[in-house]
Amino acid sequence: MLKELHSLTSDESMAFEDKVGALLRLGLAHFGLEHAIVSHIQNDAYTIEHVESPNAELRKGMVLALGDTYCLHTLKAGEAMAVSHTAQSDIAHHPCYLQFQLESYIGMKVVVNGALYGTLNFSSAIPREQPFSADDIDFIHLFAQWIGVEISRRQERQEMARRLELQGQMEQLADIGCWEVDLVNNRLYWSEQTKRIHDVPAGYVPELQSAIDFYHAGEDRDRITLLVERAITFGEPWSTEVRLKTYTGKIKWVATQGRAEFIDGQCTRIFGAFQDIDAQVNTRNALIEKKNEAQRLLKARSTMIGKISHELRTPINGITGMLQTLVGESNQDIIESRVAIALRSADLLVRLVNDVLDYSKVQNGELELETVRFAPKHIFDDLQALYAPQVKNKQVELDFRINLPPTQYCIGDPGRLTQIFSNLLNNALKFTEHGGIKLTAKLKQKNGITDLVVSIIDSGIGMPATVLDRLFVPFKQGSAAITAKYGGSGLGLAIVKELCDKLGGTVSVKSAEGVGTQVCVRLPLSLVDDSRTSAEIDYIGPENVSFKNIKILVVDDNEINRLVMESLLSQVQVTADYVVNGEEAVNAVKKAKAAPYNLIFMDCEMPVMGGVEATLAIRQNFKNTGKIFIVAMTADTSDANRKACLKAGMDTFLTKPIKLEDITTVLGKIAFPAMASF
Repeated sequence: MLKELHSLTSDESMAFEDKVGALLRLGLAHFGLEHAIVSHIQNDAYTIEHVESPNAELRKGMVLALGDTYCLHTLKAGEAMAVSHTAQSDIAHHPCYLQFQLESYIGMKVVVNGALYGTLNFSSAIPREQPFSADDIDFIHLFAQWIGVEISRRQERQEMARRLELQGQMEQLADIGCWEVDLVNNRLYWSEQTKRIHDVPAGYVPELQSAIDFYHAGEDRDRITLLVERAITFGEPWSTEVRLKTYTGKIKWVATQGRAEFIDGQCTRIFGAFQDIDAQVNTRNALIEKKNEAQRLLKARSTMIGKISHELRTPINGITGMLQTLVGESNQDIIESRVAIALRSADLLVRLVNDVLDYSKVQNGELELETVRFAPKHIFDDLQALYAPQVKNKQVELDFRINLPPTQYCIGDPGRLTQIFSNLLNNALKFTEHGGIKLTAKLKQKNGITDLVVSIIDSGIGMPATVLDRLFVPFKQGSAAITAKYGGSGLGLAIVKELCDKLGGTVSVKSAEGVGTQVCVRLPLSLVDDSRTSAEIDYIGPENVSFKNIKILVVDDNEINRLVMESLLSQVQVTADYVVNGEEAVNAVKKAKAAPYNLIFMDCEMPVMGGVEATLAIRQNFKNTGKIFIVAMTADTSDANRKACLKAGMDTFLTKPIKLEDITTVLGKIAFPAMASF
């Protein structure tokens, strides 16, 4: 596809109209659609400028109301818009659908010289069997960019032709934009336009000996020298594009043409014309760069898919393999060992999926930060409890030195901080087979600013300088041998760098091959003055708290998910009622008015009525029932979904797969309302 596009756009022999027609047909073939349109939009007028369609009613010059086209939504979105089946979308009542019955559509705005020009769109009366892919979005971006650049170039050519027509009437008198070398008398002539191109001051007199020095030193000067010599010797005319270094030092592109005149076999003069094409060349180069950027994007996507597909197989194999071997096994030790392996594999799988989702959010500019109250020391206490068991079977000593006040609270995003240091500890554990890993954390204050300074030092395999140079580049890892031995997606450190930047901090790495690695993270903190006692904020765990008096409703349409929740709740001696959709949840809350629920675990995507809709109904209809905490349970980690849940009235958000720690944290906040920071 890209080869065809490159061949098409680089064909200078094709007229603009022919190129656009060929591009539209190429897009129709790629997307498998029927109609292709390039529109020009002025106010509410939608004018069809180019069209490829079996429908004779759609013709060039046809004017429609912008509001009667899907392109209105494309312009409102400000980016590419794609609909695979209009009848099942939120624009099923759009005038365009009612009039033309267009079921599938993909469109993108066209920008010319920084201003909106119109749209490029492809559509069909037949729904697509598969939704439009990310590659399709990339292609419509690339197509629209090329159309915009070509329209800009056409406008420039049209404007230039108009000017040349005026100048042509003057050329007989003034030789505007011309030059001439009299070889008989060794004289050089520049017209006023030629002088303007060279940025020379008024009254400047060009000299034959120095004129060649205006050409950019190197390839450009060498080329024009050779062309002049061949014109004088063999009479060969030339037409080329070269760079000039003007009198003021500006580098600009010019188109120059020249030919020789002979008398009695002797070259007596050479003459030609100059044209400033700097804007056109820069536009052309910008288009080339856009093409290269699109190709790099497609290559990066392919690399990510290949990497992630490979990495996912390891934990999936660990989960399925261990679970299969449990069938018929009666030895309790073997069962516990294999379940532990399956759980570790599941954790690895979750980390991989989270890395991919976070990387996607970073790339799309969707990564948002929470603003909640938390104690930094608790983050490292939890990390120490989490990672200490992981080194028991390794010849590695884990040393945490946390110099943080337990009652010092901050405002920020504890989840992202945990993610940063988990990724760094995972790397340290992965590449350290013996020796030690030391984590130190402390607060540093300077000029009224408090920074959290964390250092992680390991005695692992270390890295050479060549690896350090690309350490934070996505998908880039060490040597092939290291990658083969230790695996990994190549996203962990890239995400760490992005998160540190997003939080206004820094991350630096020192390493020596065969010696070990030191990672230092410095993050600014916003401290809060909190007078609560440390007893109020001690960890609440299932071993020292009873949650039996909390009345719980679990809402999930998936039977396996309900069984998982039942098993998790049973571990803290808690029972719950279970329903399978939002409508049943609303009815259950209504029936329980006398003894209302304290807590609802609400799935988001369900048939009949979803979790967001159910939450809205509960909040609106049962305001006097007492406070019911509603916790979202979803696999959709997007910020848009999170915002929708909170806007509907949910109190917090749990991402599947849900762990026991997630459950006990929520129950603890219900049991001790003074601690809740939903």
